[in-house]
Amino acid sequence: MNKKILELKVNNNKKDLEKYIKPQWSFKTLISILVFVFVLIFVVKDLEINFIKLVTDSSKYFGDILSRMLPPDFSNLNELVYAMFETIEIAFLGTFIAIVLSIPLGLFSARNLAPNYFVYLICKTIVIFFRAIPEFIIAMILVIAIGFGAMPGVLALGLHTMGFLAKFYAEDIEHINKGPIDALKSSGATKSQIISFGVIPQILPAFVANNLYILDRNVRMATMLGIVGAGGIGYELQSSFRMFEYERVSAIIILIFVTIFIIDHLSAFIRSKIK
Repeated sequence: MNKKILELKVNNNKKDLEKYIKPQWSFKTLISILVFVFVLIFVVKDLEINFIKLVTDSSKYFGDILSRMLPPDFSNLNELVYAMFETIEIAFLGTFIAIVLSIPLGLFSARNLAPNYFVYLICKTIVIFFRAIPEFIIAMILVIAIGFGAMPGVLALGLHTMGFLAKFYAEDIEHINKGPIDALKSSGATKSQIISFGVIPQILPAFVANNLYILDRNVRMATMLGIVGAGGIGYELQSSFRMFEYERVSAIIILIFVTIFIIDHLSAFIRSKIK
């Protein structure tokens, strides 16, 4: 008798659990997949993309350009290394400007730290505005305004990635543990003390990780900004393409890859030490 009662309880528990377990392939899931496939087909048709023709007709051209890029020409390696170092400097300074500008914007873009809704709305609008404008557009405007060189690239990276960093900071602040904040408020702590002892310790690992990610991203983007006259290795890349020096182009691409590879592993090492 007791065994039957026990089995009945187990079966009832299974039925209770089954109410909370959703099937993997529900009707909504299938409809969502069909809608996604329909949208994908529509986009491909609207853009008139023919993948079969792309593979068959373009493969020989890709093979031709790759054959021209080999072997890489490292005859002027010193000049390329200097240009790559200038690109890293542009990215580093641009990231520093982005961090400095994004800290106050990130603090006041967080709902739980903004002094009022008006300040929150202004900071949020600034963050969205600079995040919405690509670095290329900012760099082109600055090149026209202040001329060629590294400064347009620095400012373009700083202003654009400021929007991303401020967004990251605000999201991290909005998801912090409210316990330490409430404890500091109840003890009569000021706003600066709450930020210093209740907010910063919680977001510090994410703060460092986001900054390293932006630095890695800015190094890659700084190589592209040179194409519009913002200095660095991108200018050398553009010049090589214009002069049809494809062997030199491949050398520049290899140098960029090695630099990004080193920076990526260095960033991972720093993040592992912080965690």
